[in-house]
Amino acid sequence: FVIQGSAFYIDKMPKPVDAAPSQLQASLQKEARFENTFALVGLIICIAFFFWYLQKQWTDSKGAVSDAIAENTVQAMRDGTLTLRGAMASFRDKNWSNMCKQGQDLNEVLLNKESMDEVRKICKVLAPFFAHYDVNGDNTVDFEEFRMIFKDVGENLTREAQAAMFDAADTNRSGDISFEEFVACLMSFALDPANDVTEKKKGGNPDKLLADMPGSEGGDDDDEAEDIPEDLADLDPAEQQKRIKMRAAYGMALGTLLVLIFSDPMVGLLSEIGKRLDVSPFYISFVLAPLASNASELVAAINYAKKRTCKSVTTSLSTLEGAAIMNNTFCLGIFLALVYFQNLAWEFSAETISIISIQVMMGVMILTKRVHRLLDGFIILSLYPACLAIVYVLENSFGFD
Repeated sequence: FVIQGSAFYIDKMPKPVDAAPSQLQASLQKEARFENTFALVGLIICIAFFFWYLQKQWTDSKGAVSDAIAENTVQAMRDGTLTLRGAMASFRDKNWSNMCKQGQDLNEVLLNKESMDEVRKICKVLAPFFAHYDVNGDNTVDFEEFRMIFKDVGENLTREAQAAMFDAADTNRSGDISFEEFVACLMSFALDPANDVTEKKKGGNPDKLLADMPGSEGGDDDDEAEDIPEDLADLDPAEQQKRIKMRAAYGMALGTLLVLIFSDPMVGLLSEIGKRLDVSPFYISFVLAPLASNASELVAAINYAKKRTCKSVTTSLSTLEGAAIMNNTFCLGIFLALVYFQNLAWEFSAETISIISIQVMMGVMILTKRVHRLLDGFIILSLYPACLAIVYVLENSFGFD
């Protein structure tokens, strides 16, 4: 919109008719100088949105992984395949846990961002058990309910030991403990090495254990299972995420190198096809270039959609959404950078109007219907050739550049 608005404005300025090539070149240079600033503004907007998208995806991915780990851990504890101390074992090696063991002030420990993130993860694991017995919703449980929670999390302690823990947590001697007191009590119990019972621990990775459980996400339901490389399957979730992100960064760097090597020959090839077929190179590029540049996203989306589950279809759509955002921020930013640094005139009014029109049509379809059927898929597919038709009409019937 930024650069297209300036293009519409300058297109209304008088232009030489039947001018010599030198005059036409001078006119284009004048147009380019006028539009140059707007191209820079568009470039800055694209870069800003691109990095905002990366930051949002990074934040969302950490939250989604954390939620999945907490949900799976809770299910394992309920099924008796994982004890509280087994679930809390992964927190023992954290810096904040060591700080607590060294006797540092709790308030000082909790000021650390990593500490607060880990405590939130613990709260996610313990909250469902506490809420189950907090029937009246007053955020407290009494001693008998406290004992039942201990039984639910797979910890069989004597009544005397439980009473001592409850009394220590009940600082105001009200006969009830709040969720905060409950979390502090169980953290103290689970993180104390003196309470270790080795034989009750189930493996080192509760999430790998859960992958083999019936009815769990990644158990008998193969369609919902995530494809984790075999060399990463035995690692803890945090290390898995680290390795996966490193591989993704390596793949992106390699892909960028390949694009730099083959993009120029690819452009030459498309132009040559257009010349030999006596068809505008734009139409050739419009049809073939997306198939080459977005083939990986298309194949991945199809493979996920074939599983026909809610999760896989969501992943499929997210893959396509990510590709669209990359095209509208990163790729468009590169294009606007070329326009700005090479001092080019914007001569893509027909294409811009066509793309915006198709995006509006898509938006109307998506936002006005909650259920999309096969017919909707064919309608959306027809928008692809419709985009070409709009460009052809605007250029040949209305004289747009």
